[in-house]
Amino acid sequence: MTENRWRTLFPVTEQLVHLNHAGVSPISLRVQAAVSAFLESALRIDPRRNQWWEERSEQVRARCADLIGARAHEIAFVKNTSEGLSLVAAGLPWREGDNVIAVDGEYPSNVYPWFALQARGVATRLIPRRNGRVRPDDVVAAADARTRVVAVSFVDWLTGARNDLASLAELCHARGWLFCVDGIQGVGAIPLNVERAGIDCLAVGGHKWLLAPEGCGFLYVSDRVVEQLSSVLQGWKSVDDADTYLPYHFEPRRDALKFESGTLPHLGIHALGAAVELLLEVGMDEVWGRISAVTERFATGLRSLGAEIVSPWEDDARSGIVVFRVHADPEVFVRQLNEMGFIVRVREGGIRVAPHFYNNADDVERFLAAVTSLLHQRGR
Repeated sequence: MTENRWRTLFPVTEQLVHLNHAGVSPISLRVQAAVSAFLESALRIDPRRNQWWEERSEQVRARCADLIGARAHEIAFVKNTSEGLSLVAAGLPWREGDNVIAVDGEYPSNVYPWFALQARGVATRLIPRRNGRVRPDDVVAAADARTRVVAVSFVDWLTGARNDLASLAELCHARGWLFCVDGIQGVGAIPLNVERAGIDCLAVGGHKWLLAPEGCGFLYVSDRVVEQLSSVLQGWKSVDDADTYLPYHFEPRRDALKFESGTLPHLGIHALGAAVELLLEVGMDEVWGRISAVTERFATGLRSLGAEIVSPWEDDARSGIVVFRVHADPEVFVRQLNEMGFIVRVREGGIRVAPHFYNNADDVERFLAAVTSLLHQRGR
């Protein structure tokens, strides 16, 4: 791996080895500076201030669109993935007897919004994960004439398995089903073009692989399907020409911005924008190349220590997550690693490691040395 000039933007590297980007990530100095600049501007009453905030929000909207190969008007800001998926679930014109296909073992953010539709007579059918992945034949087996939506994750939170989104989208589009994706475990780590992948709706929180703080993310709704959804939240920004307050003119927007009912969370958007712009500056191919290289080092080193790699390792199934098992209680092992300054988590009966592009070979070697030490202590 070549020298990582962006590493110095992450002060966390001076304190510990953070390997939990699949959980909550540290922010960069770029994000800190953006937040500080926003707060500085908020100290003053300036007639241009709100205009500048709105202009910056539109810049960030465009950058989020660039990140995933979308158009700016297909992006709505949301607090988190759960909110984005809930807006999709609640906004469709359901009929009693319809059903949704979701994934058993999925993170609750992409299950509970669909479960909530039971009150409207809509069933959620759970299909199995096969080594962490969703197979098209399992989707077909669970579907019938009343299936309306297939909801999956870009990357499985438990194993790191990456789904073949394009194949699933092709299946959905051929049958007239809406294809909805929880993107939080992949967007910011793996290049994604939502148009080429055939995704109809995608929700992403900012605090994992996007390297932004908690509390701001985005929802993508394709032009193909946006008119099928209505917004359950209404406010002054839900309509065209929102800055004209009177006379009333309830003419709802026809793009994804209709899901933004009121004043935007400008502080969070400033932070999210700085984070996304850093990823775009590095380049998503470079980001993924570095993540792929460092996870390969982790997997190779762990195998040499006798660990079992739980995560799928085929090129089209890999992600930024490596889950491994050793002959030790994972809860105890993770607690010991955390105490040694390596932030990891227990998942799928093993230990989940999730590095980002700024992690380097030294982080890997230090981690492997810590694992070796703990295994030797256990052997005594």
